[in-house]
Amino acid sequence: MESIKINVLAAALLAVISLSYGIPPQTRSWRQPVPEKGFWVTETDPASRITTVRFYAASNYLVSERKENKELDIKKLSVRRYLNNALKEALEKDSLAQSLPKLYEIN
Repeated sequence: MESIKINVLAAALLAVISLSYGIPPQTRSWRQPVPEKGFWVTETDPASRITTVRFYAASNYLVSERKENKELDIKKLSVRRYLNNALKEALEKDSLAQSLPKLYEIN
């Protein structure tokens, strides 16, 4: 009985110590390009390998949707740059996105 109390106390002490140190925050790599406005979302169909890319304004407004006839690997820097440029072009074409308030401007 006494050993169970010691084990529980030791486990609780370890839990408190591990919470106090925490995990260091993850920083973004300088190589990871982030779009200036809006964001994009990719969805690949495993059967057909066709990737659907949706471009959104900063206010979660769907600006456009595009289908790519290949599977896009968003882990690659060149693919992320390609998608960021396509997002920028889609936002420039969309006149409604210009007038929508940004998320941080909404009270």
